[in-house]
Amino acid sequence: MEKTIIIAGGDLRYGYTAETLSEKFETYAIGFSKQMIPERVNLIETPEELPLCDVLVLPMPVSDDGIFVNAPFSKNHLSLKGLLSKVKPEGMILGGKFGKAKEILENSGIALVDYFTNEELSLRNAIPTAEGAVQMMLEEMPCTIYGSKVLILGFGRIGNRLSYLLHAMGAEVTVAERDVVKRAQIEMFGCKSIPFTELENFAGKCDVICNTVPVKVITEPILKRISKETLILDLASKPGGIDWETAQELGKRAVWALSLPGKTAPVTAGKIIAQTIFHLLEERGMVNA
Repeated sequence: MEKTIIIAGGDLRYGYTAETLSEKFETYAIGFSKQMIPERVNLIETPEELPLCDVLVLPMPVSDDGIFVNAPFSKNHLSLKGLLSKVKPEGMILGGKFGKAKEILENSGIALVDYFTNEELSLRNAIPTAEGAVQMMLEEMPCTIYGSKVLILGFGRIGNRLSYLLHAMGAEVTVAERDVVKRAQIEMFGCKSIPFTELENFAGKCDVICNTVPVKVITEPILKRISKETLILDLASKPGGIDWETAQELGKRAVWALSLPGKTAPVTAGKIIAQTIFHLLEERGMVNA
C-alpha cells in the first residue's frame, strides 16, 4: 500500500522536496503558497484537513519557539501539536535542528529521525553550499576570483568541495586544517595548507576568508589583522566561527551565509532532501527500492 507523506513548512527547497516525493508517495503539503507546489501534491490549508500519514517531514530548523513549525510561506501558524496528531502511531517524524521542539517530539511516542545529521545529506549538501559561496564571492568582490588569495578554514565536506572549485577557478587557495593527513590531501589538490596556529599571521594576507568550522576560530586578535577590504564568509552552522560583535566594532566585511542550499539552489537542495528521506525510509523497511 502506498505510503502517505506530509511536508510541513520550510523554505523554498521544501516545495521541491514535496514535488520529488510525490513521484513515489501520496504527498500532502502544508504551509506553502499555491505557486510553490505542483498539482500532483495535495496542498492543504490547516492541519485539521490533513489525513493520517505514515511520515511527517518537518523543516530545518523545525521551530523557533517549540509551539509553531517554521513556515515562512504560510498564511497561518502551523501548530506542532496539531501536526503530530496526524501521524500514525507506527509512523515516523523526520526533521532537523529540532531546537525547542525536541522535547515535544521526543515525548510524542512516535519514531523520530534527525535527517540533518545524515551523512548522505551532509555530503550532497556540500555541493550547493560551496557553489553558493562562490556565487556570494562573485557578487561581493570587486575583483575576479582568478588570482585572488583565498583562505578556507577547515577541510571537511564543504571545505573540501570549496577548495576544489576555487582552485579550478584560478584562485590562490590556502586551507587551515589541524589534521596533518588532511593537510597532505590539501596539498595533493594543488592548494597550500597551514595549521590553525598560523592563522593570526596569515589572515591579513587574504582577499577572502571562508570559514566552515562551527567554533569561534576568527577571534579578536585575528580580526585585527584582517583588512577592512577582505571579505569574510562564515559558512558554518550556529554558533558560527566568527566573533561577530568584534567584527562589527572593527568594521569588517563579514557575512554569515546560513542555509545557502535553500537560498541559492532550492531545486537541487529540495531534491537532495527528498532523496535522503527515501533512503532513510528504505533502510527502515518502510518502502521498497
